[in-house]
Amino acid sequence: MNTERRPSSHVSHAYRVPALMVGLALLAVYAIWGSTYLAVRLALQSFPPLLLSGMRFLLAGSLLFLILRLRGLPAPTPKQWAWATVIGGLLLGVCQGGVAFAQQWIPSSFAAIAIATIPLWTVLFLGIWSQWPSKQEWVGLLIGLTGVVLLNVAGTFRA
Repeated sequence: MNTERRPSSHVSHAYRVPALMVGLALLAVYAIWGSTYLAVRLALQSFPPLLLSGMRFLLAGSLLFLILRLRGLPAPTPKQWAWATVIGGLLLGVCQGGVAFAQQWIPSSFAAIAIATIPLWTVLFLGIWSQWPSKQEWVGLLIGLTGVVLLNVAGTFRA
């Protein structure tokens, strides 16, 4: 009897997505995330930082909630709303709000590099609790961070 477990990354044939859709999804991620900090920099000319971040999150959250409901999924429970409020407040007030606030004085390329270090900080803090990443994960982190730095160095940290 074969009791070997399949890796969690195994995808059933019933859930395969056409390669074109995967490519389009990646292209969307590249375009949206790649232009985020430049767009924030430009929008700061018209809106204060926290209002700008709040509008971004309100629009994104509203669209996601609409998609959730259109797909017939249940609305979040009160406990889920409470946690979403806490996390959203931290994202708005500390993370993305802080970046938007800082972008009043720093180039958008520097903001992108600073945000790209978040996975590195995450694994360093996990290491405090003895959960260090594998060698492959370290390589992935370094490749990703190096890529972001190389993309931004060419622009001499302006924009």
